[in-house]
Amino acid sequence: MSISPNSPWIRKPLHAVYQHDQNEQQQLHRHLTVWDLLGIGVGGTVGSGIFVLTGQIAAQYAGTWTWCSFAVSGLAATCSGVCFAELSGRIPAAGSSYAYAYVCFGQLAAIVAAACLTLEYGIAGAAVARSWGDKVLLVIFSGDAPNESSSSSSSSLSSSWMNVPALLISALSTLLLVKGVKESKTATNFITMMKMLLVFFMIVGGFWLSTTRTHNNSHQSSMPTAGILRGATSSFFGYLGYDEVCCVAGEAKNPVRDMPRAVLGTLGLVTITYVTASIALTSMVEDPQDISPTSGFPSAFRSRHVEWAAEIAAWGEIVTLPVVVLISLLAQPRLTYGMAQDGLLPAIFAQTDVHGNLVMGTFIQGTAMTLLAAFVPFTYLNDLISAGILVAFSLTDASLVVLRRESPPSDPGLLERYLIGYNVLCFLTAILVSHETWWVVQTALAVFTALSAALTLVYMTFQCPASTQFGGTLLHCNQSGNVSSSAPFPDSHYFQTPWVPLIPCLGMAVNWYLIAQLEVFGLLLLGLYLGVVVLLYLIFCLNGTAPSWAHQTEYVSKSSSSEDAISLISLGHHNFDNEKQSMLSEQDEILNYSSAATRNQRLARRNSR
Repeated sequence: MSISPNSPWIRKPLHAVYQHDQNEQQQLHRHLTVWDLLGIGVGGTVGSGIFVLTGQIAAQYAGTWTWCSFAVSGLAATCSGVCFAELSGRIPAAGSSYAYAYVCFGQLAAIVAAACLTLEYGIAGAAVARSWGDKVLLVIFSGDAPNESSSSSSSSLSSSWMNVPALLISALSTLLLVKGVKESKTATNFITMMKMLLVFFMIVGGFWLSTTRTHNNSHQSSMPTAGILRGATSSFFGYLGYDEVCCVAGEAKNPVRDMPRAVLGTLGLVTITYVTASIALTSMVEDPQDISPTSGFPSAFRSRHVEWAAEIAAWGEIVTLPVVVLISLLAQPRLTYGMAQDGLLPAIFAQTDVHGNLVMGTFIQGTAMTLLAAFVPFTYLNDLISAGILVAFSLTDASLVVLRRESPPSDPGLLERYLIGYNVLCFLTAILVSHETWWVVQTALAVFTALSAALTLVYMTFQCPASTQFGGTLLHCNQSGNVSSSAPFPDSHYFQTPWVPLIPCLGMAVNWYLIAQLEVFGLLLLGLYLGVVVLLYLIFCLNGTAPSWAHQTEYVSKSSSSEDAISLISLGHHNFDNEKQSMLSEQDEILNYSSAATRNQRLARRNSR
C-alpha cells in the first residue's frame, strides 16, 4: 500500500533508522560509556524525590510506610522503563520517544512526541533553573540556608521580572555544552557523584540518629493502604527524567548493550535510593507528621538538634540541583537534531563541528532556555510539563507493542485500533476514578470502562500474534527491491521486554491514571499546546520537503498479502546479489588500480636512485 511522502501518516522505515545510525557515528561521535549514561540518568532523575517528596509523603500520606509508596511507584515506572530499555537498544537514534513514534505511528505522532519531550527537556530545564534561582535569591536576601519556610518566601521572588541566578546557571550550562559533550560529561559525572554522596550522607545520618536514640513505637500503626497509594501517585513524579538518557543514544559507544543497562540501572539505583532515604527520614522522628513537607531531611536533622547536618542537607540541594539543568539542555538539542535529520526542522539544528558537537543547535536552544528561565515564572506549568511527559511515555509503550505484535492478515490495522481503544478506555477510567461527583453512577461507569479496557487487552493478546521479526510484517523495501528492515544483530543480542503486550499496557494504564490526578487547568494547557504544535506542523511542515528516505522507500504494509511480501523479498535478494557482485567488481578494480599505482611509484623511486 503506497503512502505519499508528504502524508502525516508516513512511517520512518527501520532501514532508514539504521542508516541514520551509521550517519550519526560519523557526525555525533560515539563516546559515552555505560557509566556516563548512568550519570546522565541518575543525575537527571534524583532531585525532588529526595529533597521534597520524601518529606511531603511522610507528613501527609504514608507516614513510616513512605518507603512502600516509593517501591510501588518504582514498580509502576519500570513498566514503561523496560519499554524504553528495549527500544533505545533496538532503535539507537537521537530523539527517544520521537524516534520510536515516527517508526511505529507516523510523522504526526512523532511531532506530538517531540512537543511533549520539549516540555520535559527544554521547558522543564528552564523551570528547574528558575526554581534554583529563587532558592539562591532567598538565601541572598535572608542570609540563611533554605528551610521549611522557603516555599512561601520564594513565591514572591518568583514573581519578579528577572531572575539573575537562573539566567547565569542556564547561560553557564549552555557555554559548557557548546564547548562539547566530552567536556560537559565530566561536569555531569562530578556533580552527580556529589549529589549521590550528599544523599548517602543524609541516609547514613538518618540511620545513625535512629539507632542512637530511644525508640518509640507508639506512633507505629497498621499499613495505611489508601495513604500508600496516594503517596505512590505523588512519588511517581520523582522518577521522571530517567528517559533523558535515551535521547543521547546516538552518542553511546555500544547502544545495543549499554542503553538497556543504563535505563534499567538508573531505575534500579533511583528506586533503592528513594526507598532507603524514606526509611532513614522517618526513623529520625517520633511522629512523621512533624516532618516538613517542603524540607524533609533538614527539618528532621533540626528536630534531632544536629544543626550542622541540617545546613549540609539544605545547602547540598542548592549545590547539586544545577546538574538537572545541564542534563535537560544536553537532551534537547539531540531531539531537534533528529527532527532536522528528518527534514522537520531547519538543517542548522543538525550541524556539527569537527568534534561532533551540536554547537549551533545547543547555542540556539540554550539561549531560548536562558531567556525563559530568567523572565518567565513557572508557577502554573508544573502540571503541563508532567502531563506532557506521561503522554510521551504512553507513546513509547504503544510503540513497543506495534513492533512486537502484528495485526492478523485478515484484518489489517486491528492492532492499532485496539491500542487506540485501550488508551481511551484507560483515560476514561482514570478520570472517573479520580474525580467523584455522582458516586453510584460514576462507580458503575468506572467499573464498566475498566472491564472494557481489560477485555480489550485480552482480545489484543490473542487476536494479534507476536511478530516473527522485530517490526512485524511491515517490510521496508527501497526502490531497487532490497529488503532492509532487519536489524544489524539477531534478536538474541537485544534486551527484550517480557510479557508483551501486558507490561506496556500496564505502563499506559499507570500513565493515564497519573495524568488524571493533575489539575484540569494543566490538562487544558496541554491540549492547547499540542493543538498549536499540530497546527504549525500542518501549515509549515506537511507540504515541505519530504525526507530523503521517503522517496527511496516502498512499503509492504500489514494489509499486503503474504505473496506480495514474498515476491518483494525474492526480488530484494536477487537485486542484492547483483549489487553485491557489482560492488565486488568495483573493489577488484580499485585494488588493481592501487597495485598498479604502487608498482609505478616503486619504479619511479628506483629510477631516481
